Amino acid sequence: MSTRRGDAQFIRFLQQECTRLQNENQVLNYEVQALHRYIRALQELQQTVQDFTPEQEILALLDETMECALTLLDATDGSLLLVDEETDELVFVLVHGTVSKTLPGQRFDRRQGIAGWVAEHREAAIVGNVRADARFLPDLDERLGFVTRSLVAVPLAARGRVLGVIEVLNKRSGEGFTDEDASLLSILATLAASALDYAASSPVKADTKSEEQPEAQP
Repeated sequence: MSTRRGDAQFIRFLQQECTRLQNENQVLNYEVQALHRYIRALQELQQTVQDFTPEQEILALLDETMECALTLLDATDGSLLLVDEETDELVFVLVHGTVSKTLPGQRFDRRQGIAGWVAEHREAAIVGNVRADARFLPDLDERLGFVTRSLVAVPLAARGRVLGVIEVLNKRSGEGFTDEDASLLSILATLAASALDYAASSPVKADTKSEEQPEAQP
């Protein structure tokens, strides 16, 4: 009887170990897939950065940066907002995801919302449940028929000046964003802000061609 009991315990142990190893294998597979995703996204962004010139349309670089952010954070939606200093507002300039056709151009007071808080305090914000956050402005969601569940937002800053905010929303897994996500997004935001600042400060090349002057007559 004791032998049978020992055999049963051993079988249960093997089953538990098998389950544990399968779970660990799934986690490792996910991490490997994520690593491949990271590498591909960064390689594409690296190529865009290498090809960037002040004369190039900077929106192409910013768009690639947003695409990279969504890939790295495995999220469905994201946006880049810039500060309009004349109106003191934040403006949605680039949008990826569900409302990419309707959200660009929308604007609000630069001190309102989670994005406004990020711009004002120059700090990242990680919000697991936006509906429970007093800073969240539900107006845009309701107007556009979108549902923001969670988000991470970081400031776009260059030479001590806030140029805007990058937001990434709603992880595909349904999980919340992490400090690691905020760190990755901050790196991309630094790149985007530097490119914006560089493009804005680069002088427009004047046309060097000039009409030939007639030779002086004796």
